[in-house]
Amino acid sequence: MIPEATSLSGMATLIGSILAVAAGLVGGRLLVVGVGRLVEPRITAGSPAMLWAPTVVAAAALALWWWEVLCRGIVPEGADASLAMLTTRFALHGILFLLLAAATWIDLRHRIIPDAITVPGVLAGLAALATWPDGLLPVIREVPRSFAPPLREADVLGFVGPLRGPWPTWLEPAPTLAGLAIAVVAFTMWWLVGTEPGVSDTRMGAWWRRLVAPRPLVAIAGAAVVVTGWLVGGDHWRGLVSSLGGLAVSAGMVWLTRAGASRALGREAMGLGDVTLMAMVGAWLGWQPCVLACFLAVFIGLAHGVAQLVLHSETELPFGPSLCLGAALVVVGWRPLWGRTEPFFERPLEMAAVVTVVIVLTAVTLWVWHRLRPISAG
Repeated sequence: MIPEATSLSGMATLIGSILAVAAGLVGGRLLVVGVGRLVEPRITAGSPAMLWAPTVVAAAALALWWWEVLCRGIVPEGADASLAMLTTRFALHGILFLLLAAATWIDLRHRIIPDAITVPGVLAGLAALATWPDGLLPVIREVPRSFAPPLREADVLGFVGPLRGPWPTWLEPAPTLAGLAIAVVAFTMWWLVGTEPGVSDTRMGAWWRRLVAPRPLVAIAGAAVVVTGWLVGGDHWRGLVSSLGGLAVSAGMVWLTRAGASRALGREAMGLGDVTLMAMVGAWLGWQPCVLACFLAVFIGLAHGVAQLVLHSETELPFGPSLCLGAALVVVGWRPLWGRTEPFFERPLEMAAVVTVVIVLTAVTLWVWHRLRPISAG
């Protein structure tokens, strides 16, 4: 069933569609140029990728515009959303999808997810949600009333539930120091791991070093965003905390999965790039959507692995594309997915069980796949 369409005039719909296609063409060209500079120096102005990639991205941008803006496809039923809000959220998701497309392209071809994608992606996600917290995924918030049933209002999903709902006092902005300390620790932990020297330097060459080095610049930029959000407070601070929470929880889940599967196998089962990739996704979406994305990625990865084995006798399975596709599916299918899973996130014990199941399923899938590889190879 297609959600109700936004009330737009024919001219406004046409102009919006043209702009979406134009943005897709520009984004597709940037995607090709970026991938070319990172790992595909053979891509030149006359390469076929310069034609098909912008075309595909433009078609995807038009479809996303139609779904998110015209059909209000991810907005909960009965929730209000202005055209400006829908369009801005569409733009943010378009940027995230470009980053995911670049990571998928490179991981499929070169089995690496460059920090040159994830590091700027994390900083951009933090800044975006601190500036415009309504970029988080939409939900319904129930406001209790003593004289009538709860009032249902449109909101977005923050770190502890609806962004404008109850908020922990220990996560308050200035002058509460505890909130600042927690935010700084979350960012610092990512900075220490996600920008670790040597992770991608040898593969990325001088262009990589010009983009994100020296590391202190990344630390300064992140600290500036954190401190500014803490001082400004309000929804901007809550949006930033939700972004940092998504970064920490998402990266932590994949890191635990990586550690568990690697221990079971006696060798590395998953690259560190998958950890930094989910940190980036969490910075854009928050932690709850990333739990769902990781859950979907288990089954996507299994299907991908079987297809690779059957069609190409390929036993090397990059998990990054599965995580990227899982994240994209969560965004596009947010309304039905959240409608069915929201109760789990409202009960801490059940939520802990869900997260545990996601981690265990992913680790077991990687363990089984790596055990099958010697058999298929022989």
